[in-house]
Amino acid sequence: MKLRDKVEYLWYKYNFTPRRDLGQNFLIDSHIVEKIVDTIKPDKKDTILEIGAGTGVLTEKLVKKGGKVIAVEIDKNLGEALKKEFKEYLNLKIICGDITQISFDEEFKQAKSVKLVGNLPYYIASLILLDMIKKDWVKFMVVMVQREVAEKLLAKPGNKKRGRLTVLMNYYGQGEKIIDIPPQAFTPPSKVGATLLKIEKRERCKLKDENNFFSVVKAAFSLRRKMITNSLSKELGINKDSIKEKLESIGIDWRKRAEDLTEEEFISISNNLGVKNAH
Repeated sequence: MKLRDKVEYLWYKYNFTPRRDLGQNFLIDSHIVEKIVDTIKPDKKDTILEIGAGTGVLTEKLVKKGGKVIAVEIDKNLGEALKKEFKEYLNLKIICGDITQISFDEEFKQAKSVKLVGNLPYYIASLILLDMIKKDWVKFMVVMVQREVAEKLLAKPGNKKRGRLTVLMNYYGQGEKIIDIPPQAFTPPSKVGATLLKIEKRERCKLKDENNFFSVVKAAFSLRRKMITNSLSKELGINKDSIKEKLESIGIDWRKRAEDLTEEEFISISNNLGVKNAH
């Protein structure tokens, strides 16, 4: 049975209709599913967290090859359907709920590393990525995101698509594009293409204070067409001349825009600019 037929049969069996408000577009391209599995490389020792189990086309592959699989699905009807369809798999736990409202810190406290996989809806992709990449128990993430989000995440210094998300994510992890996914790989077809990314965790020990770093990055991109000096001064309430002097002393051109700075330069600014009590 083709993947599309399998998905649509599940819809018919459980009287299900895709919800636009949840950004529901379900993968029906078996080659993409296999590509995801190949990228994750599941084995029996693994703990895998799947965000957005959907119709279970990936879930089924993961429980057959992986160790423990926890699949989260926000749509209660789909979640209950998956519990019935996969009830014979003892290594699968299905949670019906909103991933942004669930904490796995206690559950994965003993886990050395968790592989995270998911098809992230556009409206919460940034929130999920920034939250999950910080978790000590996450080993790496293999995620499908809208092409626009992927381009932001992978944007190099000087690229206009580079933004706050780029810098913060690149501090915690290193993204790699695996494959672009066309709209017709989903049903209903998505309005735009998606990209499959693998994001590896990286060591992070250069920052004196993460709150400072977040403040600096947020301030820098608040006026992204302005010079970095102006953005930081206005948003952090620090004298412009003081910022100029500080940037010059650490070898950073104060005339640059936020999109031109490297992660290392943002770290250096954060470590040398006292913004703890800035608004």
